[in-house]
Amino acid sequence: MEFKIKKDDFLNSFKKNNRIITKNPIFPILENIIIKVNQNTLQLTSSNLEIEINTYIDKKYFLFYKEGCITISGKKILNICRNISKNKELHFQLINKKMHIKISSSLFTLNVISHINFPIFQNITHLRKFFIPQKILKNMIELTHFSIARNDIRASLNGILLEYKDNCLYGVTTDGHRLSMYKISLNLNTSIFSIIINRKSILELSRILFSDLDLIQVKISNHNISFKINEILLITKLINSDFPNYSDIVLKKYQYCISISKNKLKESLLKTSILCNTTFKGVCLNFSKNLLKITSSNQENEKSYDSFSIYYIYENISFSINVFYLLDVINAINNNKIIISFNNPISSIQIQSNLQTEITYIIMPLKL
Repeated sequence: MEFKIKKDDFLNSFKKNNRIITKNPIFPILENIIIKVNQNTLQLTSSNLEIEINTYIDKKYFLFYKEGCITISGKKILNICRNISKNKELHFQLINKKMHIKISSSLFTLNVISHINFPIFQNITHLRKFFIPQKILKNMIELTHFSIARNDIRASLNGILLEYKDNCLYGVTTDGHRLSMYKISLNLNTSIFSIIINRKSILELSRILFSDLDLIQVKISNHNISFKINEILLITKLINSDFPNYSDIVLKKYQYCISISKNKLKESLLKTSILCNTTFKGVCLNFSKNLLKITSSNQENEKSYDSFSIYYIYENISFSINVFYLLDVINAINNNKIIISFNNPISSIQIQSNLQTEITYIIMPLKL
């Protein structure tokens, strides 16, 4: 194996692979990256058993001498690249089972491991294939990811439900206390499907995606899903579990519907959250005629209070809610107005934006 490549051309792809690498004493080969080169393509592959990332560098960006395929330490390669100046040329050459990397007057000699035992997803047969604009997928993730549970015993809550039915694409996340639902009308020219993608993969995918309308290719098999984004291929395992029936939670009819300034509400919540209970993280929203009063108290019996004017014509009503769940929603919504809806008795609080009609948030009230 032998090739030459400019530092920036190599590092731009390499960093995408390196993000998913973690220290792994059980499978030390997973700390490595596969480097495979032929006269047309330089391919870099990394994996953490859940996610596999392949990046492809076209022949116009490197000088090819001899083909080959090995694995090499991702951390060491990254440290080498970080400590050389911009636009330097890296000369990779495999000699006597050692990788020699020549950079100007510097020479690095690294151990390599055969790629044969590197765990990669093999010969995936896809059942469905479709194309989707990057922007839609990226928006879906950014507007819903914070409701994904972390290491919940219920496996289905540890990812995002991606569901296609009735020419609509849904992205739904929940941790059992709140729910985020993204819905958009879209003809994907494929049959209906309902899959759950794990949280780590979704966040990594979001980092790779751009906010443009370029199409990406999505392939779904029984146990995996792949996303082809320009020169990057991300493959990940699906979560094999049943997602909760989210449609029953969404309010179709409601008794109360209140429009509130997002900025005023956020400012008030940030103030009152200072003295909220550190265990329950609750604040109380008290609605009375044209006034919203927000209160909180903590374990030391310290209290906070804030209020501001709103348009409200219903009877007096109040509920407690996790302040940080509510702030997550406020930060996700771009519009200056948010709409809070609920029924009495209050079993759930639904939050929407009159402009971002594709997204719906639901937060369960606290019973303090």
